[in-house]
Amino acid sequence: MHRINHYAWRHSARFHSTKSANTTIIAKGVSHRAAAALTITSLTAGYLVGTYQSSSSPEEHQQHERVLPNGLPRTCCQENERKSTLSPEQEKELVQQLRKIVGEDHLVIDGSLLNSKTQAYLKGARLGGAPCLCIVTPEHLHHVVSIVKAVVDAGAVIVPQGANTGLTGGSVPRYSTDSRPIVVLSLKKLNSIFPLDDGKRVCCLAGAGLAQLQLFLQQYFPDRETHSTLGSTFLNPTAAAGVALGSGGTQCRKGPAYTERALYLKVTQNKWKENVVEIVNTLDIEGLEDDPNPRSRLVMDSVPYRVDTWSRWIQEGYAQNFRYSTPNARPARDVHYKERLCAHDENDKQQKQASRISRYNADTSGPEFVRSEGKVILLATVHDTFPKPKQTKTLWLSFDQLETALQFRKQVCLNNPNDVPISCEYLDRDSFDIIDRSGRFLGKMIAFLGTSSPIVSRLWNVKLAIEGAGFPFLVDQWLHFINNAVPPLLPSPIQKLGHKWDHHVVVTVGDFDDTDHDDNSEASNTDRNQNSLTRFEQRLQNFLAQHPSKVETYECSPSQVPALTAFRFVAAPAFRTWCVGEGVQGYSVDYALPVSGGLAPPIDQPQPLRRMRYSHFACNVVHEDLAYARDVDLDAAKYAFKHIVEHDCGGRLPAEHGHGTEYKAPPETQRKWQYLDPLNVLNPGVGQTSEHFQYKTE
Repeated sequence: MHRINHYAWRHSARFHSTKSANTTIIAKGVSHRAAAALTITSLTAGYLVGTYQSSSSPEEHQQHERVLPNGLPRTCCQENERKSTLSPEQEKELVQQLRKIVGEDHLVIDGSLLNSKTQAYLKGARLGGAPCLCIVTPEHLHHVVSIVKAVVDAGAVIVPQGANTGLTGGSVPRYSTDSRPIVVLSLKKLNSIFPLDDGKRVCCLAGAGLAQLQLFLQQYFPDRETHSTLGSTFLNPTAAAGVALGSGGTQCRKGPAYTERALYLKVTQNKWKENVVEIVNTLDIEGLEDDPNPRSRLVMDSVPYRVDTWSRWIQEGYAQNFRYSTPNARPARDVHYKERLCAHDENDKQQKQASRISRYNADTSGPEFVRSEGKVILLATVHDTFPKPKQTKTLWLSFDQLETALQFRKQVCLNNPNDVPISCEYLDRDSFDIIDRSGRFLGKMIAFLGTSSPIVSRLWNVKLAIEGAGFPFLVDQWLHFINNAVPPLLPSPIQKLGHKWDHHVVVTVGDFDDTDHDDNSEASNTDRNQNSLTRFEQRLQNFLAQHPSKVETYECSPSQVPALTAFRFVAAPAFRTWCVGEGVQGYSVDYALPVSGGLAPPIDQPQPLRRMRYSHFACNVVHEDLAYARDVDLDAAKYAFKHIVEHDCGGRLPAEHGHGTEYKAPPETQRKWQYLDPLNVLNPGVGQTSEHFQYKTE
């Protein structure tokens, strides 16, 4: 194989750590935008805090607390005193041992308190707030091995955590009947990214985020794209978390966050009942293979230590060549995803395949670390990157009814695996109306600054900080109030279509080169897509001719695409803002329907006030936000709806946000987790499994 040194990549700024370099890159590019955004925030923050107490009485606050949409940030009213299984002396000894491993600067010992220092670790985007013994933030992979051994030997448990952007409570401490102390293992400082195979792949350490990865490729490999694009990219969720949850996103051609190449830890016991921290290496990287005849048990001979060394060499500018994949390396993406998407015809020979779900969180196929949800500790993952299309086209299509849109999906978008679009997103009328009513301000910020901008992330953290400081509804009330003073996010022609029709699809298609052939890729034979854009346009014209007066289309200019992307991305926060502003309650749910389906599951009484239904249309992964009157039993309505999805529609839930504490994992998934973590010392209680040692009942 001809190997390229890529001098420009190695020597530009000596490739300093991406945790500082990427921020600098963006800051230079949008400093004027950042200044404008922060000025707006500063001016409005004082107004918000100053007017909140005078505009809302305590009674009104209590009313709002009762109608807060289910699953959104909870307060500390859930306090539940419990006696630790360790004595104070044993807990102190464990903390001292962790301090010796990572140093004083990487240990937060006041984990029993929810304050400005611990909130980022103890509360997730929607759930959390329970205490822990301490929070450990290592900067070296080999330290993680020592941390896990120390915690498990002491009789405590570990909650692994990446960027803590999860929505279902699976990466934060939780209140439980188990009394073992909790140590939060935050991996976000392990955020290095390294290229492989001349940039065709990347190795991401456990804390490397998707926004960070996008910026990395933009700087060093501008002709390549990341494996995953999510609506929450600006929050910088980690690539490893996507693998651990099986999350998906918008990318039809690339597939969900999936890889078979990783470095991870498992905790077991040997026949002498001694705890064993097993290092499993499937990275398939030359020079980082397991030594079949280890000379000793020294830490420096371990793969985590060698990856740390490699990381340091690259950051300090000493690396002379790229690393390369080993021969016959495992896939670093879901190579059969496009075929599954297109197996949608119930009358063909693949009828059994057509009834399958394209992706969902409880899927137990693939390697053991995929969809493990914290039952192993991922240290590093390898992901394919993708060539950018030669050209793209984005269309907004409005339909008379959902059935017509489903026919469009089948006949035009998913006609064959080689021609699937880049993305295909669906919005119903309630989604359009609520986003337009309550999401303009946030949408403008994202469209203006970009979906991966750290400035947007900082502004979002300001919102969370205000909510955590005792003003849980203040920002949303303000956003709802000022929304109509903000110009519409979408172009005028699309605004008109949104008000005229009830069902909308935003599809982006591209024309791809066939030169990205890789003998190590199982999917290489299906990646030759010359003229795919032309073929899509031909199918679209045929479809429009067959359905006159049932579809309207609008081709977006490149300058309009960021607004469309932002409009779809702000759906979930816009729903919260709308509920708070209108004084109603609601819940959010995500689920996957069979690839041959797609119709909205029927809802029994009581009927919702609004039903936002938006989806990753090609794969049938649906997000629903349902608003109800204040007197409705929200939990009963939610679980009744889940029953309909699973038992009446053949769907599965959750589809991409993970089980966390919100969903009960099915038996086969629970058995997988019990096999991975037989002692139940990693993320105990996830998926509503037993919280106790070895999964014992009380």
